Parts: sequence; structure tokens; C-alpha cells
Amino acid sequence: MTKNLCYIIAFFITTLLFGIACQSFIFKPNTWSQRISGVGSMSSPVAIDLNKDGIKDIVIGAGGKEFSPTPEGVLALDGKTGAILWKVPARNQVVGSAICQDITEDGIPDIFIGGRSAIFYALDGSNGKKIWEFLPDDTQTDYFNDSTILNFYSPQFIPDVDKDGQPDILTAYGGFIKAKPGQLDRPKGALMVLSSQTGQVIANAPMPDGKEIYCSPIVHDFQNNGKLQVIFGTGGEDIAGGLFQANLADVMEGNLSKARLLADGKAKGFIAPPLLIDINLDLIKDIVVNSVDGRLIAIDGQSNQLLWEMQLSGTFDTYNMPAPGYFVGEDEVPDFFTSFGKGPWPNTEYTVHTLVDGKTGQLVFQDTLGTFQYASPVVADFTNDGKSDVLLAINAKVTSDLKGSHMSFLGNNLYVYPNGQGKPFLLVKTTLGTNLGTTPLLTDLDDDGYLDVVYTYMGDPVQFYSFKDLVIERTELNRPASSAKWGNYMGQDGRSIFE
Repeated sequence: MTKNLCYIIAFFITTLLFGIACQSFIFKPNTWSQRISGVGSMSSPVAIDLNKDGIKDIVIGAGGKEFSPTPEGVLALDGKTGAILWKVPARNQVVGSAICQDITEDGIPDIFIGGRSAIFYALDGSNGKKIWEFLPDDTQTDYFNDSTILNFYSPQFIPDVDKDGQPDILTAYGGFIKAKPGQLDRPKGALMVLSSQTGQVIANAPMPDGKEIYCSPIVHDFQNNGKLQVIFGTGGEDIAGGLFQANLADVMEGNLSKARLLADGKAKGFIAPPLLIDINLDLIKDIVVNSVDGRLIAIDGQSNQLLWEMQLSGTFDTYNMPAPGYFVGEDEVPDFFTSFGKGPWPNTEYTVHTLVDGKTGQLVFQDTLGTFQYASPVVADFTNDGKSDVLLAINAKVTSDLKGSHMSFLGNNLYVYPNGQGKPFLLVKTTLGTNLGTTPLLTDLDDDGYLDVVYTYMGDPVQFYSFKDLVIERTELNRPASSAKWGNYMGQDGRSIFE
């Protein structure tokens, strides 16, 4: 064998081995899609391992049209394949997002989730069986017309108050679903404390202003002295309300008369939960919240004084949470991306997306993209430049001319705003349909270091509030999972705190 031939053979072997090595490093995304025809969703997904395979699974609330029972009120999906692990029926829509805690002591977290018509479940995470429910079905009860039967939203864990060794649950109870727009005489809402083990009502504290409540409460020790305080909002689209702070001890006494008014909702109220985040760098969490009437408000967590307020010119409503990130300048103060709908619900014309400087409250950027939605934004580095970007689920009208006939449909896509203020680009294109209020989830389901995006939409291209053809999808991106800075509705553990 000649020396040249040896060189040629060695070259081809080296090339082959190099090619094999390169193929082993080719990114192969894990993706799946699950469609459930009879329901839609306004709940946001959470990720938790339910089948002990080392891969986090997905739990989400669902439902048909309002007042309609469904066999698929809560869904648990296998994080690896998207297959349904278990499902739980419900008499109405399950709209809250779940929190998880192992109360059965089997090593698998159990699920706590609420919804309309006084639905609140504690579910065995391994199989979906009900451990308890707040108000079991009873043929003698009119769940839809009885004005004392209200709704539950996203709950919070609080320290064990009934001395059974498990944290207990704080949640908002309010909102009469039969009330029509403009109907101002509505039932008073309340904060409730429930035993996580039994569902027993430990405390029931009516709203201090006598108004309804949709806002999920947030619990925090602002002064780091062991005394927990609760931030909650009252009012809604038509009912004036306020943002309040109360001692958890007063909630336990069932008396919120000493609650402090932090912000006036003016003609409307507060629906989206507040965000707790330090923006004046005094090491105490401040309060940043959207009011329904289209204001982004920042309140000092130490003094409860207004830090700043931003409001667009014109009539805008909002129902989502602001997303925090470092977008403006080189300072250490986080900034905020949030969206506002032009015109009052249900007559929203379009949506304006804004970036606000967290230090000054000044509007830095705004852009018009999409129609009505109240899913909240999430934050990660999608452009791989070391900077935070904003991901949004955008509803839009899709037009088509077929054989001379002009038709209009509804579509939903995932868009990214680079650094919260760049030209938006399409990240994930979905099929026709809408996402009404489900915030995408940024996580790493299989702990392989790559970022997973879990998102949902309702596949009806014609009806905005159809609540059918729910699609839940997982898309894995060639981006590090560590780049997700604010990846869940209400934050990583559902406590609405940005660290």
C-alpha cells in the first residue's frame, strides 16, 4: 500500500469519525402536541413530575362553555409524550392555575386548583382522584344562579395554621358569573383560608370595601419580621375597587376592616395579581400591579407610598401581569413589559404592548400587535445574545381570499420582542385558533439543559370564546433553559415574587 493511499484512507476515516461526532451534537428537539376536542382553557400550565419518570408533567385547568359540565375539568399530561395521564370532571370551567404539595405522603406532589361555581379540588397527583373538594355536587343546589356560589382563582400556600403538619391555603372567593356587564349590584367577595388536608374553611374574611374579587392574593413578609401580609385587589371591569394590604392575622380573624388601601382602582378595579419586586434597591420587595383601567402602578413596599404610575393616553383596559426583566439601560433596576387593550372589554379593538423603565416609570417603547388577549408575557433569552427577551401569545385576524370570496379567521402565534423593545419576530406559528388567557410556560421538562415552551390555544378559527378544540403543545428550543428569567404565570413557584 502506497503512502499516498494510506493518507487518503486516513483522511476518509477521520472525516467519517468527525461527521459521526458532529451528528451526535446535532440538536434534536423534543416536541409533542395533544388536542382535546370538547374543552378550552384560561388556566396556565404548571410543570411537576407526577409519574416518577424524572420528567416533569403538565397540569392545567380546562372547561367547556360557561355553566357546562365537562369530563375534562383538570388535565394532567405526560411531559415526555403529551399523553393524558389523568383527567378530572368539573361542573364548570376550572380557570385557576395549580399549586402543588404532597399531602398524601407518597412522594408525588398533589394538586390544588380552583374555578367557577365554587370549584376547588385537592387531587391525588398520582391518579387525579379527589382527596377533597370545597363544594361537592348536589342535585339540590343551583350552582349557576345562586349568588352565594362564587368562583375560586389561583391559590397560595401559607404556613400551617390548623397544626396538621401541612401548609394551608389562601385563596380569593368572588365574582358572580351570572352578572352582566353594567350590573353593579354584585355579591361581596372574600379571602378564604382552607385546610390543605381536609378542605375545611378555617377563615372567611369579606372584602373591606364590600366589592367583588377576582384578584389572586399574594402573601409576603415585607419587613422580614415573621409577620405575613396579604396583597389583594377588589373590583373588576365594571365595579370600582382598590388594591389593599392586610395582615394575615386579620384574615385569620375574618376581619379586614384594618386593611390599608394602597391604590384606588378609580372607576374599575384590580384583576391581575400584583408582582412583588425590589425596584428601589432597598432590599424590600415593592408592589407592581396593573389596574383594570390601564395603569401600571409601582408602590414602595416599605412605606406603601406611590413610586410611579404609567398610563397610556386614551381608553385602555388590562387583565394581565407585567413581566419583569433588565431591558432599559445598564442599571440594576428591573423594568416591565405589559400589554393594554384599546377600548373596554368586551369591545377591545387592538392591543398595545409597552416597555416601562422600572427606575422612573417612563414609557420607553410601545407597539401595536394583535387583538384582545389577557395571557401574561414571559421572559427568557430567545436571541442568544445574553439579553432578556419577551415572549407573548398573540391573537390576530387572518384573512384569506378563496375563489373571490374574502374570509376572516382567528389565529394565534408566539412572538418575541427582542430585549423587550426590538422588532417582534415569530417564534412559534400555531394553527388557526385563539389563546384567551393562558400564559405560556418556560421550563426544562426533562432536565437536559434546553428550554421547553409549553403553550395552548383553542383551535376554533371563528369563535373567540368557543372553549373547544384545546391544543396543548411542547416545543423544545436550542436555547439554554437557564435563560428563562420569568417563565411562569405568577412566577416559578406561583408566589408572584421576582428574586
